[in-house]
Amino acid sequence: MSRSSSDAASDAEERTGVVSVVLVNYKGAEDTVTCLRYFDEIDWPSDRLELIVVDNDSGDGSVERIRAAVPHARVIESGGNLGFAGGCNLGVEAATGEWVGFINNDARPGAGWVRAAVEAMESDSSIGSIASKVLDWEGNLVDYVDGSLTWYGMGYKREAERPDSAEYDVPKDVLFGTGAAMFMPTAVFREVGGFDERFFMFYEDVDLGWRLNLLGYRVRYVPGSVAYHKHHVTMKKFGDYRESYLLERNALLSMYKNLDDESLAKALPAAMALAVRRSVARTGTDAAMLDLQKRPGGDDVGTVEVQKMALTGPLAVDYLVEQLAHGLADVRAELQSRRRRSDRELFPLFRHAIEPAYAIEGYNEGHDALVEAFGIDRHFVSRQRVLVVTGEPLLEKMAGPAIRAWEIARAVAPFADVRLLSTAGVKVTSDEFTVVHSAGPPLKKHTDWADVIVFQGFLLEGAPCSSSPARSSSRTSTTPSTSSSSSRRATSDPTDGLTPSARPRASSTSSCAAPIS
Repeated sequence: MSRSSSDAASDAEERTGVVSVVLVNYKGAEDTVTCLRYFDEIDWPSDRLELIVVDNDSGDGSVERIRAAVPHARVIESGGNLGFAGGCNLGVEAATGEWVGFINNDARPGAGWVRAAVEAMESDSSIGSIASKVLDWEGNLVDYVDGSLTWYGMGYKREAERPDSAEYDVPKDVLFGTGAAMFMPTAVFREVGGFDERFFMFYEDVDLGWRLNLLGYRVRYVPGSVAYHKHHVTMKKFGDYRESYLLERNALLSMYKNLDDESLAKALPAAMALAVRRSVARTGTDAAMLDLQKRPGGDDVGTVEVQKMALTGPLAVDYLVEQLAHGLADVRAELQSRRRRSDRELFPLFRHAIEPAYAIEGYNEGHDALVEAFGIDRHFVSRQRVLVVTGEPLLEKMAGPAIRAWEIARAVAPFADVRLLSTAGVKVTSDEFTVVHSAGPPLKKHTDWADVIVFQGFLLEGAPCSSSPARSSSRTSTTPSTSSSSSRRATSDPTDGLTPSARPRASSTSSCAAPIS
């Protein structure tokens, strides 16, 4: 059947209190049946559970086997291989539940997988998705307890294959959950557009979680919602190069869609260059083969043999170009117009953005060069940068204003990268923050560095304006301004804005320091 068939569409109204669970099957009937049967053992009423299987045109009898083994599950034939993203979207089209869960067909739910997730969603309307804790099949090793994202768009699971422990049993906000086991309110899934089918498979869960966060929703890791995953390496039979190609292209897609203008301008050119370098470095391809000075001769030969893996990066870049020619720019513009949270608010959820990820000779050197050349490490910071300035000297024995500045720096240090700057001299240091001395024009280096500047009186009235208005547009003074010339927004709390929140933020436009009373 085609995707638009009546078998996929549902005219039924959303049923309050019901959970629809979607599985995508592709030539994996045995795993799918095993997963479905585990739902007989979960702590959730059967009359409030809807099981939906989307078969991606397996053509191996999977549909008949699943229907015979689990007759109460609804099996939808997609009519083609829609990938994980398209299969899940088709399943949600048919769903009638208030909430929708996604679980890999080679995974199984723990007893509390559904209930813990639903209780969390019911308790907080700001939650747009639940990221389940995912362990290996035996429940000993971690598959997912948090997601990390590199500056070039590749998501990864830093804790994967570590022994499970109590430190992973603390609920928290994350950037994305894993498609292997996650939940969303059905209405939210439909509102934000579900999984992006351009991805086909890989990183569609990263893209969805990232999108939810920038739209103001929270993705909440709930460790009581546990699933267990066999983690089959299904792509191996098609060749590692196909998986690599999907990862490379989908990382670029997610970056292009979700980064704001300033971040994208810095990261996308470097990420495209790095994708090519990664492909060349991991295959040992001679990148100088066309260099007339280094490799003269052979000009009568018009072909060269390279590994398919060496083409994954260049073809990924071309895929991005192809999508731009087919409306991706409009998709990005619409998404960015609805943004509720800034990149700077989301960077802490990236966790370790400056991550080469591959230990390949020649690659890390290229990674580091691009990071430096494009200022990536200075932009993709995981914490706000706060500059506290005093006109008093910082000595072993300090005057009142210097003491106040010191204590402000101490209070903010657990939440931010802090520099305490004196324009009158420094003779002390701190293990909690950086202490520096500067005055006059050299102050510009420190004010350019900062996202938030805390100072007193008219101390910085003569400080030079920032040469980077885009950077300084998010800066905030911490007491009300007495100057009508300043458009900088004030806040009375020096820690405001230092941790992610779902509420929208206003930013100021001044690129100069303002006199503060």
